Amino acid sequence: MKQILSVLILGALATMNAAASAAPLPRANIVLSSAKSVDLTANTVTLPLHKGSAKGATVWYVITDASDAAAAARLGVLYSPLIASAGPAISQASGTISALVYPGTVDFSPVRVLKTDAAGNPTQAKPGSVGDDDYSPLVRIGANGPVYNAPIVASGDAPHDIAGHSDVLDRVVAIDTANPNAATVTLVLARGFTNGQPIAYISTDASAEGPAAIERSTYAPRLTKLTAGSIPIDVFFNGSKQGIPFTALRGNLGADATTANSGAIGSPLNIQATFPAPNNASSGYSPLWSVFPAAWTKAAMSSGKETVVTTNAGVQKLADAGLVTSPDGKAFGAAGITVNCPVIAFAEQRP
Repeated sequence: MKQILSVLILGALATMNAAASAAPLPRANIVLSSAKSVDLTANTVTLPLHKGSAKGATVWYVITDASDAAAAARLGVLYSPLIASAGPAISQASGTISALVYPGTVDFSPVRVLKTDAAGNPTQAKPGSVGDDDYSPLVRIGANGPVYNAPIVASGDAPHDIAGHSDVLDRVVAIDTANPNAATVTLVLARGFTNGQPIAYISTDASAEGPAAIERSTYAPRLTKLTAGSIPIDVFFNGSKQGIPFTALRGNLGADATTANSGAIGSPLNIQATFPAPNNASSGYSPLWSVFPAAWTKAAMSSGKETVVTTNAGVQKLADAGLVTSPDGKAFGAAGITVNCPVIAFAEQRP
């Protein structure tokens, strides 16, 4: 199991090599039980794909969370009661959970742009997919039904443009829709920490353009209407051991994701607040994360106090000590940005 932990960390840092041999991840470590497989060497997860429609056109979506325990168990997804409190960020869908009819849709045709300066700081960020004002990954069928986290990850019919990502999410590296009843999609994983333990997750939607571009996810403006239901995620905006510039310099942050390079795509090693409980028991977990931007102070970096931080409490302790602030130098706190990041698996121990 120690090898699995090592590979997960190395994958997050994009320093994994071909000799790594910890894939596939054991089923006991995969918390999204509907997942077909999680491959740490390739840095990917393969999920069931569902065919739906949006504004008269075909769309394809994954289901990762449900606000109702019975629905979550039936679908093999994560139980997250918190997503039912998302308010106007929830959209009213029709159809069935296996064939959703969305009120809004996603345009995957924009070209993702992420440029950085010599230090790895983003200077230009444009998302490669954009949801319209009616689109939300959070859907409810009927007036009182459960809320599902069902992000759209592709549109149209096969063959899909995997190379150019013009009809699929920029995190998609493979898709099979030949048989709609057994369709699958393979996405690049993101890596991070919860309570000191390495985890793997996917990022599908963001309420702001910059995070959507960085995360290879969909810019979904409707998520700005979120009233509740999110948990903190700490994101470092500087540093030599984790964070966005670190990953831009070492983890192919701006590269297009492919099956050939997925294992070398790193992550900023963000720190998530809460993890799903065993056996889909009730917990404070939510796939909706409220971004807390963090930055080491010059004094912290010059004195050698910078390190890899793996808990939210650890970041807050550093902030209380004056070693971490927000990137603009103000007090560390929430930025008012929501990202949709369903958890997939853990490495050695459940956080």
